[in-house]
Amino acid sequence: MKAANREPASGEPTIVPDRAATVEASSRWISGSGRANGGAGVTAIWDRRLVLVTGKGGVGKTAVTAALARAAHAAGKRVMVAEVTPDVHTPSPVLSLFGHPRPKGEDPVDIAPRLRGVRLAPTSGHRILLRKALKVGLLVDTALKSAALTRFLSAAPTFPEIGILFQLVTLLRDAKDDHLIVDLPATGHAVSLVSLPKTVVRVIPSGLIGESLSEVLAKMSDPKHTRAVVVTLPEQLPVSETVELVAALGAQGLHVGAAVLNRVPSTPFLPTELSALRAWIDENNPPLLGAKELRKLERALQAKETFYAQVPNTASRSELPLFDGLDDRQVVERMAKVLGEVS
Repeated sequence: MKAANREPASGEPTIVPDRAATVEASSRWISGSGRANGGAGVTAIWDRRLVLVTGKGGVGKTAVTAALARAAHAAGKRVMVAEVTPDVHTPSPVLSLFGHPRPKGEDPVDIAPRLRGVRLAPTSGHRILLRKALKVGLLVDTALKSAALTRFLSAAPTFPEIGILFQLVTLLRDAKDDHLIVDLPATGHAVSLVSLPKTVVRVIPSGLIGESLSEVLAKMSDPKHTRAVVVTLPEQLPVSETVELVAALGAQGLHVGAAVLNRVPSTPFLPTELSALRAWIDENNPPLLGAKELRKLERALQAKETFYAQVPNTASRSELPLFDGLDDRQVVERMAKVLGEVS
């Protein structure tokens, strides 16, 4: 950033960004030699079977879910990547990042050897539940064609969530995959979903539903089995909501293993240089090219400081840079590479 159309006067800070050094420093910061990882990176999630990804809408949690799946798969793991969706007939945001935007049916999709994808939907879970209860597949399929029954199962309180959780526990019983990585709904809905098993089990402690939800509750609350990953942006409101979300998930017994600060802008300035530049601008109030970008950068850096100050260090804290000029699938590939290096 410099004043428009003039040379720096005596006493003005002369800052010449070294882009190569900046990229190298950013890479070190993200990959673990700096504070960004809280000493652990995302390593803590790789020996967990169930990884639940959530965050405020629009922070990039779906891309992070896909990137975690890519990173685990690249490390030789058998991976199932999943997303929670209200309807299997709509396009799939997660699976579109793997080239399968409209998978047919409810069964898992083979993406690559050792990598599969699936959607967790109320109707899919209801179908599995009814088949186990009624033992007759044809009868279940006929029943679910009833518009009245479908509306009831979709509208009755907790029934959609029970369907999703029943499908989740069914997948967890399948020993084919090393990791089940799930793109949960955004903040509030995610907390409601993970809190449901505890509520239902108190009311229905036995039977097919009670026993299945007891099983998923035990797995989700076991830090040796499950980790949550919370994604946020370098902005004050998303960071503040992330702090609240970590506390809310913890209150439900779900351990947050990692917090990811996504889309962190690169900076050509060292902190001392940025401070000197800001002091000079405030004193001289010159016309600047890029003043808006400078303010945006400063806000992002302030939010990053809040992230490290307020997100508990019981969670590994990592950063992903802002990838400009790439399409969604390219961004996921870059994210996966960074996360793979961190782990």
